[in-house]
Amino acid sequence: MSYIFKFIRKFWFIFVIIILYFVLGGLHILPPKFNIFGEKKLKINDTPVVVQRIKEIGELTTAEFFGEVYADLNEVYDNLIKTHKKDIIANPAQYYHDYSGLEIYMQIFIAKDLKEKEYKQEQKRYETMMKNYMEKMKEFGKSRKELLQQLGQSGVDISKKLIIQNKLAYLRNELEMKKKELSVASSRFEEIEYQYKEKSKEYWDGRKQRNLVYIGRGWVKAGVDLRNISAENIIITSGEQSSVRVVLPNPVILNADINPWFIYTKDKKIKGFEIFLEKTGSIFSYKNFTDKEVGLLKSKCKEKLKEEAIKKDLLKNAKKSASHTIENFFYLLGFQKVKVEFKN
Repeated sequence: MSYIFKFIRKFWFIFVIIILYFVLGGLHILPPKFNIFGEKKLKINDTPVVVQRIKEIGELTTAEFFGEVYADLNEVYDNLIKTHKKDIIANPAQYYHDYSGLEIYMQIFIAKDLKEKEYKQEQKRYETMMKNYMEKMKEFGKSRKELLQQLGQSGVDISKKLIIQNKLAYLRNELEMKKKELSVASSRFEEIEYQYKEKSKEYWDGRKQRNLVYIGRGWVKAGVDLRNISAENIIITSGEQSSVRVVLPNPVILNADINPWFIYTKDKKIKGFEIFLEKTGSIFSYKNFTDKEVGLLKSKCKEKLKEEAIKKDLLKNAKKSASHTIENFFYLLGFQKVKVEFKN
């Protein structure tokens, strides 16, 4: 300790200068170029440097969502048939090998789909005929009233009465014909509707025979990708107070991840993927679920996790957080005024 005191006594003026510098610097009394604590006013010429610093951030995660979703094999098959129907028909052997239950599922799916289209067409046809019939009834009622008024007038000769009566009979017969046509259309529509319900029942019963349901638990991360930021997106204004206007890309989903094994929490570890329901519809091993089926089902879980995150305002929260983060970043760079906007 005696050596330290001797050193301080010998070079006391150096310590005084250092302390004085810190005090004056903190009070902003020193000239800016000598004051390492002073705010640096960035100029327009500094834009390339700022852009480079922003680019180095890369993908900036500003919001996260943790959730749990359910996905079943029927959803996977529905999507597979809708997006690859022509390929499946052209190369059925490969698809039926990769997806054990696809052949039977496709049969009931297409049968229901065709009958549904026929039902909708017949429904539209029947509703149009019903509408026309109601309009015809309205026209008949109006014409009948006018014709009966004419018949009731005094001084109408027999020949004119006969013409009016014939016209009334013609309109009545015309309406009766429309009614019969509507009755035939109604019977056909009821038949098609019954067939459609039967095919729908077969479809939903078939979905219960063989199915695999997974629970997926994981994270979705959202934020802004800053790798494509350019000088056009950062407008620096120099003056008494250096200011900057930053135009950011809108937030997007950056990543969705479900740990294939376990998710560790403070209290316990839980499975990322967990089987909720497993029905093969057969005791034979070749009817069990293939790797392709399981793989697509897990991908479906991630897809639904993203959808759930968006429903819970993940992108909205990411936008708000990104604005605050970028503001603070530019304040640290020395700007006095920072305005953050997002592309339309």
